[in-house]
Amino acid sequence: METATATARAGDPRAGSGRLAIAGSTVFWIAAGLVAAGVAIRFATLGLQSYHHDEVITAGRVLPGSFGHMLHEVRRSESTPPLYYIFAWAWSKSFGLHEVGLRSLSALFGAITIPVAFLIGRELAGRRAGLLTMALVALNPMLIWYSQEARAYALVVLLCAASLLFFLRFRRTGSHRDLALWSAFSALALTSHYFALFTIVIEAAWLLVERGPRGPVLAAIGGIAAVGLALVPLAAHQANSNHIDWIGHLAVWDRLEDSGGSFLIGETGRVIGAVGPRQKYTVVPLMLIGLLLGLGLLRGRSREWRVAAIGIVIGLGSVALALFAAAAGKDYVLARNLLPALLPLIAAIAVIATFARARRLGVALIAALCVYWLAFDLSVGATPDLQRPNWREVARTVRPAVRPRVIVTWTLGVAPLEFYLRDGTVRANTGPFLVPEVDVVTKSTATRFADPLAARFPRTEVADLGRFTVTRYIAPHPIPLGMRLLRHLRTGFQTNAVMIGGGPKVAPGLAHRERRRAHLRELRRAHRRGFRSARHRGPRHAGHGRRHGQAHHRQRQKRGPAAIGATSSLSRRSRACCR
Repeated sequence: METATATARAGDPRAGSGRLAIAGSTVFWIAAGLVAAGVAIRFATLGLQSYHHDEVITAGRVLPGSFGHMLHEVRRSESTPPLYYIFAWAWSKSFGLHEVGLRSLSALFGAITIPVAFLIGRELAGRRAGLLTMALVALNPMLIWYSQEARAYALVVLLCAASLLFFLRFRRTGSHRDLALWSAFSALALTSHYFALFTIVIEAAWLLVERGPRGPVLAAIGGIAAVGLALVPLAAHQANSNHIDWIGHLAVWDRLEDSGGSFLIGETGRVIGAVGPRQKYTVVPLMLIGLLLGLGLLRGRSREWRVAAIGIVIGLGSVALALFAAAAGKDYVLARNLLPALLPLIAAIAVIATFARARRLGVALIAALCVYWLAFDLSVGATPDLQRPNWREVARTVRPAVRPRVIVTWTLGVAPLEFYLRDGTVRANTGPFLVPEVDVVTKSTATRFADPLAARFPRTEVADLGRFTVTRYIAPHPIPLGMRLLRHLRTGFQTNAVMIGGGPKVAPGLAHRERRRAHLRELRRAHRRGFRSARHRGPRHAGHGRRHGQAHHRQRQKRGPAAIGATSSLSRRSRACCR
């Protein structure tokens, strides 16, 4: 035994290889456990939450139909490139469009990202950094949230991670194969989400500065640029769509602050508003990461910080480029759009935790962060206030229409209710309506005001669904309702939408009144135009406007005062019922 020990200390290669084998097997089993944990968290609760607005657009509008229809809808309805939808269209043919079937594709992308994260950490600072990066990626709430969403975000994270991996490998090896793979994955990332451009630009600039404008590097960057130029017409068309204009209406610094919180705890509880402030969940992660950064500043060496700076520069640099684009008028800064920056930042945190003079305490802080994230991930599955809005339960409460009815809901609730009801209920853009039932969906935290529907509908049913409240108003006979009245109901949402279904959608009598009122308005406008045109044409044609007005006056006199009074009474009644 003493001889063997002495031999090992002397550097016997067989003893060293044995230790490497033991260490290698330990790393393998730890990595396998982290992959298993990440896969279990992502797949176990795929069907727990209902689709929200954006996912319904994917499942209900983009993917059904032919391949050509899918590409057309991506151009018309979406704001991202088509790569994810190509995969999802093929995936849905085998696994369906329901929550588990369609979201499982994103969960698969998220699961594959976990071992890629290990390779990135190992490439930066060894196997310990690889395991820590892997653990953080496996349990990060933001990455888990979008691994369970039927959108392109899990795919772009995976492709940007692969691009980062081969960027690091090429810097170490100089292999043309690694350079070609970096170029290929960067181009694929760009075809999955436009915000991948910012991380790719930083990596390309890094290679140009470090390697110089050599032929292979220029060729690799040129291939990515060609793909980007091919996407410009699609991006220009999608940027003109009204469905992304709302982003610029929010303060950019508020969105940036929200993005920082989302990187720590995901998008949990922010779609409608959780009970209590959302920021309270970020205190523990912020404290742990702050302690880790302080430890790195005190104990880290300059060469160790140079390694960590790679992830910091790529992550924060891509956020900075997004802010520059916002300042230039292309303001689409949102937490989910900044996801390509998250994994480089996670890798930098893992590298800091492996600094030689802070290793034990750094690993302990990462372990504490992972435990907190694991507990938070489990609590999301048990706490409805931390989940997506439950439109599936709202549709079950509202139920398919059996008679004419109107639904008043949040604007972003229209698509989910159409998807889950499947009874022909659609959004209404014009009124008025003649219906015996109105279902109003409100936030449970909405402030109560005088109810304008209660006086018209003698029977009321209320269902409390947690974050939502559904109030059903029922009358024994159809009640006339105007669009303005319905859109201005106090629901707690920023904007209301009106949906119709179950029978006649516009009251025939009210529609006739509306047409009559429109006709009278047109006559008045024509009367005024006649006098204005007479003034513009000068004295020669001045009599034309007067003659037109006199003819209209004679026509009203022939009909008699009774008809005129009836018209005025009709107008008053129409205004009264259609407020």
